[in-house]
Amino acid sequence: MNQTKDLGPCGVLFNSHDLGSTLGGVSFRYTEESRPVHEDQKGVTEVDGIKVGASCEVELSLTRSSLALLSIIIGGSSYTGSVLNVRNEVGRSMYDNAAALVLKPIVNGVVSTSVSTWLTIPKAYPKVDLEVAYNNEGQRVYKVMFKGFPDASSGLIWKIGA
Repeated sequence: MNQTKDLGPCGVLFNSHDLGSTLGGVSFRYTEESRPVHEDQKGVTEVDGIKVGASCEVELSLTRSSLALLSIIIGGSSYTGSVLNVRNEVGRSMYDNAAALVLKPIVNGVVSTSVSTWLTIPKAYPKVDLEVAYNNEGQRVYKVMFKGFPDASSGLIWKIGA
């Protein structure tokens, strides 16, 4: 296994688009789910566990973003000229509209070009949670949570490396 760096930010690409700067870090979470197996003869003690699925997600806050970039992550939106339009889309399939999300570590101020260090979610969909503050106290950030789905043909939900 290649050596990875334990500290530092990352570059974020969604559907081949560089999403730019983040603030507050980028968090990747992978969770496995299981259900217990019991037998009368063992009482309430679990005798086994069966894996029933897994989920992954990435949470980040974009900063210094543009309307064009926001239109890439906001489902049902369009950007033309200088206007970002957001429609209320009901019934939109998150899986059908998912795309690759790639996290590339930044080492010594440079985004890694080594695929062996990249974390990739082949089918990720952005769930935007915007709460934009207009004040003179803090910087505007645009919170996004990407939900990963397993690929329908391979079952792959995420990977690190080539």
